[in-house]
Amino acid sequence: MKRHIDEIDRRLITRLQENARLPTAALAREVSLSRSAVQERMERLEKSEIIKGYTVQLGDLAKPVLLAEVMIQLEQKQSAGVVGALQKIPHCIRCLAVSGEYDLIAEVAADTPEELDSVLDRIGGMPGIKRTSSSIILSTKFDRR
Repeated sequence: MKRHIDEIDRRLITRLQENARLPTAALAREVSLSRSAVQERMERLEKSEIIKGYTVQLGDLAKPVLLAEVMIQLEQKQSAGVVGALQKIPHCIRCLAVSGEYDLIAEVAADTPEELDSVLDRIGGMPGIKRTSSSIILSTKFDRR
């Protein structure tokens, strides 16, 4: 199915990203459409997987205190094993394959500096990893996800 998003769809998506619990009637008022027209658009966006689901955004009190990005350089042909091992670490909340000097970026969350240090040591000692470089995230300037 072809994915076509017009300006009204973009406005609906933006509002839902801000608050996925907005009632259809409120969304309809904001985009100047009828409630049924908004429901039809939402169904189309869901059916075409432009909208894949609705989620909870955690407040600051529920988020881990520390986040770090771990740049990982792999030994040759070790990607699958390292990714599998990273998946088993609950503190590793995301893993991205990248191009350039490093092969992967692992995002790590921890509640204390000691916990973060332990996770970083664990990652650095994994078989198949040639080198890591870690950066602690100090603040988020913006996040469009």
